[in-house]
Amino acid sequence: MPLLTLALFQARPAFRSADDALTDLDLAMSRAAAAGAGMLITPELYLSGYGSAGAVRATAQVQGSQFLRAAGQLAARHRVGLVLGYPEQSGCALYNSAAVFDRAGHLISNYRKVALPNDFERDCFTPGAGPEAFDFEGIRCSVLICYDIEFPELARRAALLGTELLLVPTALRAKWRFVSDAIVPSRAYENAMFIGYCDFAADEANSEFSGTSSICAPDGQHLCRASGREDMVLATIDTSAVHLRKSDFDFLQDLERFDLATPPFPKIA
Repeated sequence: MPLLTLALFQARPAFRSADDALTDLDLAMSRAAAAGAGMLITPELYLSGYGSAGAVRATAQVQGSQFLRAAGQLAARHRVGLVLGYPEQSGCALYNSAAVFDRAGHLISNYRKVALPNDFERDCFTPGAGPEAFDFEGIRCSVLICYDIEFPELARRAALLGTELLLVPTALRAKWRFVSDAIVPSRAYENAMFIGYCDFAADEANSEFSGTSSICAPDGQHLCRASGREDMVLATIDTSAVHLRKSDFDFLQDLERFDLATPPFPKIA
C-alpha cells in the first residue's frame, strides 16, 4: 500500500503580499523536502490571512494567475505536493479555496469551501459545491476547509468517494480547540481515513488561533501534533491502515444493513 510523508506548515497568521507568501512557502517547502515529505499543507487563506475582507479582495487569484503558477513551480522545484489556501476570484464570485498541486507542479484539484461560519466569510465568499476525490501518487484524497469538517455529512461524502486521506486547511480559533482535540480524530475514526489538519500558529503575540495542527490516523489517534508556535509537523501515513481498520468493522458497509430510510443529502451550497 502507498506510503506518504505529510507535512503541515503551521504558519504565522499574517496578511502577506504575494511575494512574501511565496518566500515563506519556498522556505517551508525546502524544509519539507529535506525531511522527506511528499506533500505540504498550508492553513486556510494562507495567502491573505484570515479575517480581513480587504486583504481577501486585494489578494484574490483567478485560475492560472501568476501567483498560482509560481506556487506550482515551487512544488515542481522541491518535488513536494502542495495544498494551498487562498481566496479565489471566479467571475463576480469569491471563494475560500484550496489549490492542490502534484510534485510536478500541475494543478490536480481546486476545492471551494462549503460551510461559511461567520459574517466575515458570508460577506466575502460564495459557498462551493462539496468535496471531490482525486489521486495523489496512488492515494485517494479529498479536501475540506475548516468549518466543513465539523459537519459529519461532508466528511462522509468524501468517504463515500473512497477517500483515504482528507486534507484540511483551517483557521481554527483558540476557543474552538475542541474541534482539533475531538472532532477531527472522530471524523478520522468514523470514516476510516487519515486527516491532515493545518492551522495557523499561536503564540504570545498571536493567541487568536489554536495552533494545534495535527495528522490523525484511521483509528482516531494523533500521529503528530503542533504545540502552538510557528512550526512544521510531519508524519508518514500508510494507507494499509485504512484497510486494516475497515477489516475490523466498516461503518460505511454496515450502514447498508440498517433498515433506515436514508434520504439523499440535502444541497448545502
